[in-house]
Amino acid sequence: MFDLTVKKLHEIVGGRLRLATLPPRGGEQGRVRDIVVDSRQVRRGDVFWGLPGTCFDGSQFAGDAYARGAEGAVVGQKYVQPSPGCWSLEVSDAAKALWQLARWNRERQTGRVVAVTGSVGKTTARQMIRAVLERQLCGTSSPKNYNNHVGLPLSMLAMDPRNDFAVLEMAANAPGEIARLAGLCQPQIGVITRTGDAHLGGFGSLEGVAAAKAELLDALPEDGHAVLFGDDPRLRKVADRCRAKILWFGRSIDNDVVATHVESGHGRLSFEVDGTSMSVAVWGRHHLPSALAAVAVGRIFGMRDVEISRGLAEFEPPPMRCQIVRTEEATIIDDTYNASPVAMRAALDLLRDFEAPGRRVVVCGDMRELGPDSARLHRLLGDQIVTHCGADLLLACGQFADDVVAGARAAGMPHLRAVAIEEVADLAARCEGLLRPGDVVLVKGSRALAMERVVASLAAPAVSCAT
Repeated sequence: MFDLTVKKLHEIVGGRLRLATLPPRGGEQGRVRDIVVDSRQVRRGDVFWGLPGTCFDGSQFAGDAYARGAEGAVVGQKYVQPSPGCWSLEVSDAAKALWQLARWNRERQTGRVVAVTGSVGKTTARQMIRAVLERQLCGTSSPKNYNNHVGLPLSMLAMDPRNDFAVLEMAANAPGEIARLAGLCQPQIGVITRTGDAHLGGFGSLEGVAAAKAELLDALPEDGHAVLFGDDPRLRKVADRCRAKILWFGRSIDNDVVATHVESGHGRLSFEVDGTSMSVAVWGRHHLPSALAAVAVGRIFGMRDVEISRGLAEFEPPPMRCQIVRTEEATIIDDTYNASPVAMRAALDLLRDFEAPGRRVVVCGDMRELGPDSARLHRLLGDQIVTHCGADLLLACGQFADDVVAGARAAGMPHLRAVAIEEVADLAARCEGLLRPGDVVLVKGSRALAMERVVASLAAPAVSCAT
């Protein structure tokens, strides 16, 4: 955590500071340690930040946080009596105060900030970029999926003025959100992995998606850099709004960073860039844009391609993103973190190309936030499950499960092999004992469905897990 006292925190965000009758050790000069927004995750010495929510005001959980060992609590417009040895800070708006603190820490930084966004691949790109830069430099990156109006400022609080870089992930489901996030973190380098039909309901069209992601370009300084997927025609169209220098990456030869000799199999993606061989431990060719973005960012920081290659070789993929789970009899592709049409198509590519003597099985949940096109895109998914990857069995779950099944049956899948199930719990129960020797099954769905429960049912008892 950064060097911050209770007194300095009070100066930054304002409000009314209360010390308990038995004051905390150090009083106002006591150090602020980790900031936590979920009272259930509080550890001794933490500061609980009670944010307003759609259903609850986090301030009401300050007492629980003290009971778990919190030393302080920041709350919005609510009187909170601090526990003995603790303090509380009452502010007019806890969310705004969090942004004020993040902005203060951003102003202290001397290293460069890299902001990463895109419809798909942003988390993988963010982690690949960090793996590359850490070969020669010191820095931080967003933890987990801390990429929204709460996660980004929390990520920024972990930035250290002594570091060389910070890689921050940004997500949005409506116009204007990227602009606001980028305005907070003020990146010198902006990365857009690609555009697609994720969160289509909030943007209205694919062009709307591209325009929203391009809000990042508006925030870059003239001496900054934009790192863009050049094989995406929608990004090409919006790039003229960028003042910073653009580095294009992709497979076409008109890019600045071009991948050749691309091969994927057995858990590795291999390619060459300007004669340097590179390899990264991921399943599927769809990870190539993320890897190339990391190459481009490494070059901006002055790294040689051979060092960039070594950084990619040390990359460890995040869980629930094309993670391979092997049981005694079958193979499970755990891609359950989230789902969109473009991500589903990439996962189907992997299933199609996977070497397996048994059946190809798809277990899928809804793709959320697609707006009026939801039913049509789910029927198209059902069609692709049959025509694109030749699946032998389909189990679909969620609000649009019937549309997925209808699309698969219309494409020729026998009725008994395409099944719609309403609840994930019922789907998980249905999957127990489903697999046969040699089968490979893809499990994927939107985060809200928590499809990892299905993986647990399929894998029990699992004997090994590999990525």
